[in-house]
Amino acid sequence: MTRSAAFLLPLLLFSCSPSLPSGVLGEGKMTDVLVDYHLAGGMAEASGESTDVTRYKYIQAVFRKHGITEAQFDSSMVYWSGRAEDFTHIYENVLNRVQAEAERMGIETTDTQDRFASLTSEGDTANIWLQKDFACVVPNQVGCVYSFQMKADSTFRPGDSFIWMFKSQFVARAMNNEAIALLNFYYEQDTVASVTDLVRNSSKNELRHYPGRLLDSIPLRSITGFIYLPLTDEAEKPSPLIVSEMKLIRMHKELPPAPKIPADTLRDDTLRDDSFPEQKGERLTPLQMRESQPRRRTIHVTKENPNPIRPERGIPQRTNRRR
Repeated sequence: MTRSAAFLLPLLLFSCSPSLPSGVLGEGKMTDVLVDYHLAGGMAEASGESTDVTRYKYIQAVFRKHGITEAQFDSSMVYWSGRAEDFTHIYENVLNRVQAEAERMGIETTDTQDRFASLTSEGDTANIWLQKDFACVVPNQVGCVYSFQMKADSTFRPGDSFIWMFKSQFVARAMNNEAIALLNFYYEQDTVASVTDLVRNSSKNELRHYPGRLLDSIPLRSITGFIYLPLTDEAEKPSPLIVSEMKLIRMHKELPPAPKIPADTLRDDTLRDDSFPEQKGERLTPLQMRESQPRRRTIHVTKENPNPIRPERGIPQRTNRRR
């Protein structure tokens, strides 16, 4: 390869790589901003002050630190959230760095506070969430809904209860910052149960479903859910919504305790173990068994007759005495 060709190769590679739209942050810059963004939210919650006002102040400080505007951040979120694979890679790095920085700074993360954080997919109480644990919902026709679907398997039981948990945070302040979360539970016999809640800035969203007496004996077929950011005709649209640390907790119905078996009231067997001789190959006859049983032997003692009959002396004569 000539020197001129070696010089032109990097230029050709650079020119072929896709360029970002104007005002959109690159992957590395976006990662750094999101790390500070989430740390600022955690610090605002730990401050004990008015959460919305404090979070706004902290997030504005993040924008000033990185030399960007709120509009640049919103545009970048819309761009990267529309590229699922790249956005997943960005957010994996963000969550790992946020966890490490929070531990270094002494900020208690949601996972640390969550009593379900260590659950696996097994056990009576289990985290059965199999999707990615974060998503970004943006106010446009394509990305305004995040949804999932899960089919019941052999580990599900009639009467199971569920909790869908996640953390939500809008990236900026807006009048219409409000989303809708919904869970649908499809049972056999064409029965459907639903749970709905509003989503705002919160470190703990929970949608709970308890089947109750009407459904606790019907098998569950599937679960669906979504988070929807409504689109309005108003000039000010809602800001993008970041949903993270999602879990779906399944709890088996507590079974009634097994009935207690009363203690045996019979006393120890009064028949001695050695009452019968050990049988070694031959079966005893009834006579042998009767003779082998212990017997109570008694000795009958008869007192001697005070007037015995002795042959050599004859029968004693009774004499009548006269007075």
